[in-house]
Amino acid sequence: MRIERPNQIQPINPYRQQEMKQDETKAKGKGRDQLEISNEALELQRTQETEAERNERIAELKKQVQEGTYHVDAKVIAEALLKKGL
Repeated sequence: MRIERPNQIQPINPYRQQEMKQDETKAKGKGRDQLEISNEALELQRTQETEAERNERIAELKKQVQEGTYHVDAKVIAEALLKKGL
């Protein structure tokens, strides 16, 4: 007759498991921070930049009109109309 010792299974300590998970999280968290900007935010940023440029151009044109130095080039307008098909 052969008698063997039962397999010794050590009870799992839940506190130790939690410590191990925290250590893993800390190890993973040592990387760099990341920032992801949504497409809507990027579009809003582009719109704001274009509005600033547009406002500058409008102010410049108003100044030219008030000073009487604003002149329209008929050729440029005609070419633009032809390109658009109007």
